[in-house]
Amino acid sequence: MKKTRRSIDEYMALDYPFIVVPFREDGFVGYRAFLIDIPAVESIGTTPEEALCDFDDVKREWLMFAIEKGISIPEPDTDLTATIEYSGRVTLRIPKALHRKASERAILDGVSLNAYLNEVIQRGMTTSAAERIYDNIENVLLKAQIKSRI
Repeated sequence: MKKTRRSIDEYMALDYPFIVVPFREDGFVGYRAFLIDIPAVESIGTTPEEALCDFDDVKREWLMFAIEKGISIPEPDTDLTATIEYSGRVTLRIPKALHRKASERAILDGVSLNAYLNEVIQRGMTTSAAERIYDNIENVLLKAQIKSRI
């Protein structure tokens, strides 16, 4: 039996999972958004928001091209994350010096090492590279102030 092709609007209405990841190529540093099921559908920007700005247009153009050329278009994998069980537990190996620094920072912040690492990971996942550079500069200046008082 021959499979019936969907219309462009039907494909656009499907819930394709996508991901936005840091991207670096030829000196450009930014973010790449792409469909997990169709990696050729991608958009790049200097921020995650910019990478997603024209994403629907890119998706529509690729789907129209695929329909026109008779290219097979995969259905979205709706069970992509449903099949993965997350325990909330991660085992991480880090250098001893980094372990010591993280422990010291946690003590200075008055929180457990686990709570501190949770905050650092969350901040790292939600801030831009520019914000992280600013934070690093701020930390260096803070250390310099502390050393000058000793």
